[in-house]
Amino acid sequence: MDIEKIKLLQKYNPDLKIRELKNDKTSIFIIYFETLCDSSQINDFILKPINMNIITSIDDIKNKIPSGNLKDITDEKTLYDNLYSGFTIVCVKNKFLSFETKYPLDSGISEASNEKVIKGPKDAFTENYQNNMGLIRKRIRSKDLKINEHVIGTSSKTKVALFYVDGIANKTLVDKIEKRLKNMTMDYVANSNYIFENLEEKNTMLPTNLMTERPDFASFHLMEGRVVILVENTPQVIVLPAFFNDYIKTIDDYYQNSKNVSVTRIIRVIALIIAIFTPAVYVALATFNQETLPTGVLINFSIQRGGVPFPTIVEAIVMWLIFEILREADTRIPFVMGSSMSIVGALVVGQAAVDAGMITPIMIIIIAVSSVASLLFNDNDIVNAIRIWKLIFLLLAAFTGLYGVFIASLIFLVKLCSIESYGFDYTLPNAPFNKEEQKDNFILTKKYKLNKRNPFLTKNIYRR
Repeated sequence: MDIEKIKLLQKYNPDLKIRELKNDKTSIFIIYFETLCDSSQINDFILKPINMNIITSIDDIKNKIPSGNLKDITDEKTLYDNLYSGFTIVCVKNKFLSFETKYPLDSGISEASNEKVIKGPKDAFTENYQNNMGLIRKRIRSKDLKINEHVIGTSSKTKVALFYVDGIANKTLVDKIEKRLKNMTMDYVANSNYIFENLEEKNTMLPTNLMTERPDFASFHLMEGRVVILVENTPQVIVLPAFFNDYIKTIDDYYQNSKNVSVTRIIRVIALIIAIFTPAVYVALATFNQETLPTGVLINFSIQRGGVPFPTIVEAIVMWLIFEILREADTRIPFVMGSSMSIVGALVVGQAAVDAGMITPIMIIIIAVSSVASLLFNDNDIVNAIRIWKLIFLLLAAFTGLYGVFIASLIFLVKLCSIESYGFDYTLPNAPFNKEEQKDNFILTKKYKLNKRNPFLTKNIYRR
């Protein structure tokens, strides 16, 4: 073990602090992670006793520094294990001692507000940059966790940290993102989205990144070979790259029984289809393709539409717009009254519209089911994309019926397959198809969950 070797870690660990103190011509090194350690404990119980006493050897440290948890370091592995666990290391003449100085990162850490935790840790990222780094460090206690820190924003001087796990992450991906961060020029960085939009190669409706408030989510994807970008003063971090099927999954899937998760994922896929296709298919059948409907259903639709003054497409767009307004109002209104206002709004507006003969009951059901189905996805970017594609499907169905739905489906698939996420196909692992990776796609197997990583992101696919 050598202090010079430890100093090399500072290149990829900006929160690693190494202080050299001179005491009676003896060099004493204090080594710690400021994101994991309590600086007041270091000052009171390590630095002050060293300054107040003459230290010539490691034995003097043992005798003159009070500590409830002091450990001799005899090998390099123990040194790194202690360092990454929140201990402070004291080095005298290449002999090492560790003192427990952990900072209570759980204190004051709030639960994620936008990502509901069903089963799993309830801590969440905050606006505190150092705490956020510590929340990742306490989950990945390895010297292979690298952090490249940048300062972006000529006025805001915002710290931006790029995390990756050396030996797992794709080095080409890391270098590409690192280069873009270095070349990024802007005046002010308000939140993580400013960074992401400058990293994107091509602007698309469908998101090519994952935004999360959950440290366990970010840490899981780091160990999968992805890159995480942490932005100062922002409680969300960016996970890159992202694939379309990532929005069908949640981190809670890996904390539950694999068979139950597989059923849940299939339900999410069905919900996605319902959210996009249902209004367009109804408009197509009610307007152009009545011959495909059973006679009883067609008569029922005709009776409901009796007296309604608007064409089906106008009816659909008006109801779609009303539901989107109600949902947006539910988001913006203060929490204490938001849910009640949206429920009352939906009931009152819907019933009043039916009683007035302006809207058919079946249209309210169709739009309501479609809107509720889109809420199964907690990522706001994918929900907004579903909203826009739903409208595109509706308009094409209104002009050409089921042919329009078919054309819209082709456009959607072409757009989906044309997207690249930082050099990777957005449709992986479905196109190109990978049989082995289907074990963590719509179906999750226990063996795959525990033993393997995503083979597209890393060559180190086995968890050891």
